Amino acid sequence: MYTLGIDAHERESQVAVLDEDGEIVREVRVQNANLDDFGQEYAGADPAIEATGNYYTIYDTLDEHLDVTVADRNQTKAIRIAEIKNNRLNAKLLAQLRRAEMIADSYVPPDEICKRRSLVRASKRLVEKRTEFKNEVHTLLNKHRISLDKNVFSAKGREVLAGEDFALDRVSETFLKSYLSIIDELTAQIEAIKDMIEEFAASPLETQLLMTIRGISFYSSLWITAEIGEIDRFNEAGGVVSYAGLDPIVRESWEFAD
Repeated sequence: MYTLGIDAHERESQVAVLDEDGEIVREVRVQNANLDDFGQEYAGADPAIEATGNYYTIYDTLDEHLDVTVADRNQTKAIRIAEIKNNRLNAKLLAQLRRAEMIADSYVPPDEICKRRSLVRASKRLVEKRTEFKNEVHTLLNKHRISLDKNVFSAKGREVLAGEDFALDRVSETFLKSYLSIIDELTAQIEAIKDMIEEFAASPLETQLLMTIRGISFYSSLWITAEIGEIDRFNEAGGVVSYAGLDPIVRESWEFAD
């Protein structure tokens, strides 16, 4: 029986293979596209990966052949406090911790919840990116001491920007057109994802129930249920509150005095 430690990255992963005696018998860098073949080669082994980056894609690939353990970095002390970090050492450490059964498992959501998470997180990133370019427009206008009565990004505001009375130097005008074009494209993408979010949130009972609360929208309901995941993994309401970070703890210094 082999134990594998997999230090995963975007395109490739460093893998350490331990034998039954805990000895390293192989260290190899594997293209993530070839991990399926690697998983078949070591079918039945016990692999461990860390819950970072694109771990879910790798987990999904290997889980067809192996019983994959996903390490929760925050709960696995040996990973968190390791002083020397590089790909080879990380892979070996994961393999050794997996063999010793000293890894705190991270929750791995099912595919449907992963899709929900991808949608709401993609929407959030696109909105943040659009805000960045809107700020660039405001910065450019402020630089030229230009103040508009209209919302710059409304139809009326766009008319003013396109008018003959609105003059910028050639470079600034090029930047402005570029920023506005990017904002329009991002808006189109945001609207497309919004439609998909509404589609995904329309059916599940849990999202329907959440939307009966004033202020909870399609997006909010899908975001809440996606980030919590399967509610039955919590034994009590307090577990959900703790997971959401809504249970602040006050620590007084005298509590730790000698």
